[in-house]
Amino acid sequence: MTRTVLEGLNGSNPLGFMASVGLLRLLDVHGHHARLGFTEDGGFHAWIECNPALDDIPGIVTKDAESAAGPQPWRLEYKKQEKKGKKVVADLKAPPDQFHGFLTSAIDEWLAGRPEQSNYAAAYGTDVAVDGKKNTKPTALHFTAANQQFLGAVDEIRGSVARDWVAKSLDDQPGKTKPGSNLRWDPDAERSRALMGVNPNDDGTVVNAPLEWLAFRALPVFRCVPIGDRIVTCGVTGRRQDELRFHWPLWSCGVSYATIRSLVLLTAAWVENEEAIGRSIEECRKSAQPQRSLIRLQQDLERAISKRRMRGVFAVCTSAIRRTAQGFGNFGPAHVRA
Repeated sequence: MTRTVLEGLNGSNPLGFMASVGLLRLLDVHGHHARLGFTEDGGFHAWIECNPALDDIPGIVTKDAESAAGPQPWRLEYKKQEKKGKKVVADLKAPPDQFHGFLTSAIDEWLAGRPEQSNYAAAYGTDVAVDGKKNTKPTALHFTAANQQFLGAVDEIRGSVARDWVAKSLDDQPGKTKPGSNLRWDPDAERSRALMGVNPNDDGTVVNAPLEWLAFRALPVFRCVPIGDRIVTCGVTGRRQDELRFHWPLWSCGVSYATIRSLVLLTAAWVENEEAIGRSIEECRKSAQPQRSLIRLQQDLERAISKRRMRGVFAVCTSAIRRTAQGFGNFGPAHVRA
């Protein structure tokens, strides 16, 4: 197999990781039997292996973005009543009956052998959880607010993707970002609280459109499930808005798209288990418990870390999900756990 290292995809950055997975999903959908991994040299660059070799990855990404114009399975639009009349909205916070209709349509498409709408529907939200305004509570990865509509921003980003831009983004070359709105998945896109009250399109934001489009292509990996009347997003831990964290793995061997879906499901459990043992170790050190208790806990932690490393996962990354009073979200800087 031929390996291609993509220096513009940094796996320790949530946007870079999601874009890496999105690229692999895109290749998988188009029939390329590729595998994805990350370098262990501290750069955490994504690499793709494929046989036969891929000689034009930027062209594949560009063609995908161009072909996604017009009606698409992932598009969710609904009408919202405003002072000046009804307005068509392209966002995930649809009224429950509208979102239920989208889910019903997705099931019909899936039964007909067309799974793309159901893949995205499962990542958008559930027909159980609602927010404070009684609208559908979306995925924890929904960071837009105010006048910025999530799917409207996605389509704007998609429409700006061009081959030269894709090449610069994947190779980490100058010109990889340009002025424009973004989905707020890059920690570098964080804005101060004072700027959150203005339209994100007007406050000097920049966008790496190729990576944002690829990250959106990865969204079906991070599915949502109902737990009681709550919504839980795959890879995200925490219950309250101020304690949500996003976790993702980095691995050294080439793995398929199907395997990545399993790895992402396991990652949050690994983190919670290792952190629980770590807290027990700290409590043991502060108390008068016998030394053998501390040794036993340290051995438990070593076994837990060894368990995930045996699967080729050399690091787990975590980013806090931060939200403002206006509803905007951002990822905090990533912490890499070896």
